[in-house]
Amino acid sequence: NKTIGEDQQLYSMLTHPTTSLQGLRMLGTDLSSRAAIYLFTTLQHNKTLKVLNISSNSITDEVRDTMTTALRSNCCLEELYMWNNPMISADTLRAIVRALQDNNTLSLLGLPNCPREDIKSLQAVVNKK
Repeated sequence: NKTIGEDQQLYSMLTHPTTSLQGLRMLGTDLSSRAAIYLFTTLQHNKTLKVLNISSNSITDEVRDTMTTALRSNCCLEELYMWNNPMISADTLRAIVRALQDNNTLSLLGLPNCPREDIKSLQAVVNKK
């Protein structure tokens, strides 16, 4: 498991004014919800990250508010992969759909087991862009 110190190091790296990191793949790294909250908090301020893959981790609905705030405010992220995070509920997926209505840059979104009605909502959001 990651420590709070490691989470803070990631936050510092992603928010540093001279960072040029464009892709971050944390696939299967045992990323916890607490660490994901740190990560999405950084995305509210990060101006360079274009691809984020947090698939196959232990992320739960605990990240919903921070994640949707980041998706509304981030102006750089183009691809977000969240496959195989089975603890994310349909309610969180619907919150993501609502947040994406305010996001003009995200063009590729990989979500876990998205219910049919949420897929239709996502398609409507994408078609509006």
